[in-house]
Amino acid sequence: MASRRTSESGAFMSQYDLEVEKEIKALKSQISDLKKELEDLKKAPAPAAQSSDSGKLDLLISILKRHAPLNIDKLSKGQL
Repeated sequence: MASRRTSESGAFMSQYDLEVEKEIKALKSQISDLKKELEDLKKAPAPAAQSSDSGKLDLLISILKRHAPLNIDKLSKGQL
């Protein structure tokens, strides 16, 4: 007969329970790693916009303003 494991509460755990517990631990580890990466990204300075990007943004805004149903001027409160 296979040896049985018990949970922290003392309940016996089936093979399925053991597999689920293993998967949960792996997921928790991945979540922890992702949290660390996110915190590192929050601490890193934002990249500076390049001058070529500014021109592209201006072009995009001018194109969007031509499409009246978008109502860009009203949505941006005149800031664009």
